[in-house]
Amino acid sequence: MKRLSSVLVATISDITDAATGERMRHNSPAWPMLEFFRDRAERATVLELSLPRPGMVSRPQASFFERGKLRERRVWPGWITAPVAVAPDKAQPKTYFRLKIRDILACFWAAAATPGPIDLFVGVESLLALCGAALKVRGKVRESAYYISDWSPWKFDNKALNDLYIFLDKTACRRSDFIWNYTYAISDARRDILGYDMAQLGRELWVPFGFIPDGVVIKSHDEVDRRRLFYSGGICRENGVALIVEALPEILASVPDVVIDIFGDGPQLAELKARAEALGVSRAVVWHGYVTDRRRILDAALSASAALAPYMPFPENVKRFGDVIKIREAIGCGLPVVTTEVPPSHREVREGGLGAVIPYDAGELAKTAVRLLADEPWYRAVRDRVVAASRDNLWDAIYTRTLAAMGYDAAPRFGAQAG
Repeated sequence: MKRLSSVLVATISDITDAATGERMRHNSPAWPMLEFFRDRAERATVLELSLPRPGMVSRPQASFFERGKLRERRVWPGWITAPVAVAPDKAQPKTYFRLKIRDILACFWAAAATPGPIDLFVGVESLLALCGAALKVRGKVRESAYYISDWSPWKFDNKALNDLYIFLDKTACRRSDFIWNYTYAISDARRDILGYDMAQLGRELWVPFGFIPDGVVIKSHDEVDRRRLFYSGGICRENGVALIVEALPEILASVPDVVIDIFGDGPQLAELKARAEALGVSRAVVWHGYVTDRRRILDAALSASAALAPYMPFPENVKRFGDVIKIREAIGCGLPVVTTEVPPSHREVREGGLGAVIPYDAGELAKTAVRLLADEPWYRAVRDRVVAASRDNLWDAIYTRTLAAMGYDAAPRFGAQAG
């Protein structure tokens, strides 16, 4: 087995507050990767490249670890970033080409600041992966991995922009030694939709989204509310929230005291609130809106009996290719899941008996929800399997399996987990 002496992770994410050094709370893979490699590599460098958003840390920052301890944190001077920075009050969730220039320069800056050769470079985006490939040509990096999360063959409506996106994806796949796909559906789409020559690509590995426990303790059967359902996510067409509302009259006919917590905001929120009123089911819905406190969402999930994730099937639904977080979070909290065949993780739900996979039909959703709420022996059997599966859904387990498949010794060497 190969030993990791040095690793560099380049991620499009804020992990630490540049001013305080405190962890920023979110459920992206950035922090789990930092902690995983920090405890396994002699030297680990993590480069953070912030997304444009209000209050963002617009300057690249790099954390340098040696033998499990933070040695140094460096932040780019403001005068370097100023020419490409996005004003916080104008920040939007979109692609800024000028920030791509920042990202390329920052990758080479972080690599130059990392002493000695780098055994493994992980780039969380095609452009960052290509930086790793360039560093490999220069002899600084030995192996590189292209880590894909938010991916679709139809990522952008603009054809020219989407063609560029696909070109970068294909080139990164060819130039990287390993490709970390969130779902198997990404590989299938490259072959069947985009026509990639798979023999020319790096080795593809399935690296699904993991669960960050954040102190979560799964409740016993007797502690969960057997009349409570849970939904968390965008209130939009593709997520199927409308189907939940349409199913509620039939659910209430069998389980009159059922309540569903709905966390999230989106373009359909006002419309679905009005529809719930029209159907006379408003009393059964708690609309929490957009909630930034992840712990509050997790607490609601831990208390519920099941999670609903009935994604709407249509060709352009990007959930066909992504590892949807709400299903991973539900499993992590011990919640049986009701979903459709849209997200790739429906296979795990079906094959593992972790809930139910249904057609996109209000009657089917109602029937399945009622069974989960009323059929106690079946529910307990399903929930037992979910609780058991939750242990394999943790980031440490996922990254350990991935590194082992790449031929690396992934045992912790530093920190509390070290043997």
